[in-house]
Amino acid sequence: MQRYFVDKIENGLVEFDKNQIKHILNVMRMRVNEKITCVFNHEVYLCEIINCSPLQVKVIEKIDENNELCVDVTLLYCLPKGDKIDLVIQKACELGVKEIIIVQSERCIAKIKNEDKEKKLNRFRNIAKEACEQSKRLIVTKIEQIINYNDICNKKFDQMFIAYENEKDETFYKKLLNVRKGQSIGILIGSEGGFSSKEVDYAKENGYNSISLGNRILRSETAVFYALSAISLVMEGK
Repeated sequence: MQRYFVDKIENGLVEFDKNQIKHILNVMRMRVNEKITCVFNHEVYLCEIINCSPLQVKVIEKIDENNELCVDVTLLYCLPKGDKIDLVIQKACELGVKEIIIVQSERCIAKIKNEDKEKKLNRFRNIAKEACEQSKRLIVTKIEQIINYNDICNKKFDQMFIAYENEKDETFYKKLLNVRKGQSIGILIGSEGGFSSKEVDYAKENGYNSISLGNRILRSETAVFYALSAISLVMEGK
């Protein structure tokens, strides 16, 4: 069943923006009596289309549903080249991330100019919203910041990790066993070139624990999927 995040429900009727109306009527080609789910203020409602011209959708009932992780995960992801970032955002949202912060590190090949940041962020937010609707989330993953690497010192979480290919002793799995429900997790993952030793030292100085994601060297985007899947597996098993 199609899901939409909406900003207003009043007198039992749902209000949609123009893009949502276009999607419902022209893309999905929905008609009267068809049902959808709408999320308003982190609550899910079963709704029914009662008119198509103009579009009118009424609330039938509230649904008791919670598909969110039991921890608040923030992905700090160093900007990769090409369009890999689009896939990473989409899959991170599907895997339950609460926030994504784009980081520009020393070995990032791609760069985002200051004048282009808001345009890029808006596109990233649209990708996140669609992914959260598809995966039946209760919230839209927050994407509001593109920061320089040195600014990671301003990001504090209950549990803080940096994925580093030269780490041999500390596995992510072992560290996750110590994470409690309700805590916040920050996971920092590099771009194609990984992190310099100087960057790893800086992260450690600011509270990040260096962790291994296994014996094999992973691509940047694969490292994200590995780490977030591990969080979901361990925490949803507790």
